[in-house]
Amino acid sequence: MVASLFTSAKGEAATPPLTAEALSQALGSSDPIKAYAAAFLIGRCRATDPTVDQALTHCLEVLLRKQGKPAAPGSDILIEAAMSLILRGKTKPGRETLLHLLHSTTPLGDQYKAAFYLAQLGDTSGYGALLGALQSDIPHYRLMALRHALAFAQYDGQIVNGTTIDVRKLLVDCLADPDEIVRSEVPFYLEELHPADLRTLLQPVERSDPSRTVRTAAWDRPRSQSLNGVRVAAPLPQTDQKHLNRTQARKIASPECARAPKRPKLRPR
Repeated sequence: MVASLFTSAKGEAATPPLTAEALSQALGSSDPIKAYAAAFLIGRCRATDPTVDQALTHCLEVLLRKQGKPAAPGSDILIEAAMSLILRGKTKPGRETLLHLLHSTTPLGDQYKAAFYLAQLGDTSGYGALLGALQSDIPHYRLMALRHALAFAQYDGQIVNGTTIDVRKLLVDCLADPDEIVRSEVPFYLEELHPADLRTLLQPVERSDPSRTVRTAAWDRPRSQSLNGVRVAAPLPQTDQKHLNRTQARKIASPECARAPKRPKLRPR
């Protein structure tokens, strides 16, 4: 994220030190990647000089005043700036901005992130927007909504505008998403909920999903059972046994085989 302040390319020189000047300049940049990174980072760092730190907070406030005006920053930048303002102690204006963007009549596509941040603040009013993002025609928004859905798990059973929060059902429904990238990440997030029937939920997926990636994901995480402290893997569906054998053969000769598989992380857009 810090590297994004200085370049949007890869493989270049080492990232310069993070400074207040770099953050303020990037926040006002016409490059949305730099502006987004600065909006995110300002809320998660502090300047050693209180005067400089106050100036960074002021930069966020100035940015948010541009909302609704010509050449205003993108909604994703505004959402990050609003949350950073909250993290810097300006809860009321930051929350008001998040709510405004959440309920905007413009189909921004980024409402899922406002809903996510509001849920972290104890406000579940964005649940409907999260569900709406899961119905988007754009796979990226559906994937991002899936990745941020767990923020609502602690509120399961609560009713928001006539809809009962049910993250388990939300995730199960995503197993039928038309995009295999979305479907392939569902098993991980389902596992995070620790449902007692996880194995039953994913059996149809590992047996019949048209994507090998999705079938393997459905088998890989939840198909391990704990028996006296020993992890015992259940049999892989026959259709993927040869693929697994080839994968294991490659791992035997690699030092990477000793490392735990990496889990997908929740990342800001």
